[in-house]
Amino acid sequence: MTRRALAGSVALAALTMGTAWLPAPAGAGDPVKDLVRKVEARYQTTTDLTAEFSQSTDIKGFAKPLQSSGRVYIKRPGKLRWDYLAPTLEQIFVENDKIQFYIPEHKQVMVGQLSKMANSQAPFQLLQGIGRLDRHYLVTAAPDGAKGSGGLPLLSLTRPDDGPDQPRIVVEVDPGSHFLRRVELHDVNGNVSTFTFSAFLANTGLKDKLFEFTVPQDAEVINAPTLAVP
Repeated sequence: MTRRALAGSVALAALTMGTAWLPAPAGAGDPVKDLVRKVEARYQTTTDLTAEFSQSTDIKGFAKPLQSSGRVYIKRPGKLRWDYLAPTLEQIFVENDKIQFYIPEHKQVMVGQLSKMANSQAPFQLLQGIGRLDRHYLVTAAPDGAKGSGGLPLLSLTRPDDGPDQPRIVVEVDPGSHFLRRVELHDVNGNVSTFTFSAFLANTGLKDKLFEFTVPQDAEVINAPTLAVP
């Protein structure tokens, strides 16, 4: 799995059901809770979503960030297609807990289960359609008080039981659509992957065929690495 595909699979969780890992809204007056309520309302009415994305991944030891871009398709429940279009083609297909990474350049297809492919399973539960993750995540304003487009507060996602190796997630909400405009993943090593989403198209009636993938005859199929059993 390439670095960008691995980071992308995490961001898929963030974009797919942004509402699911935001806590239930409480009383009015709190800017974060008010924003959460608007995001939840937007995603509750979204059955499918298409968006353009750009990705910049800063990796320690690399002089320049890795840059890539493409398009993501989402259909609830549990269907995703994540296409990297530049600088090279890579594709990720998700059907509930099944995931397939296709890298034409390497003639490889990596297959696995989302629930067994990450140190923290919680983000991937979104892709499985399990439900709300407010039982796992705390959402607060970014510690530095930073704001995004339209003056909306950036949101920081943490888990109360997180260990030191868990990634920190910061998201920016688009003020017009209330979809997630930007997702930042900060890992324990200081690497940062930033995904910026644009050109949202919601409820266009995406067909199931768009999310179907057939392994090419000349491609090698390999198993994705899985979680170590405690």
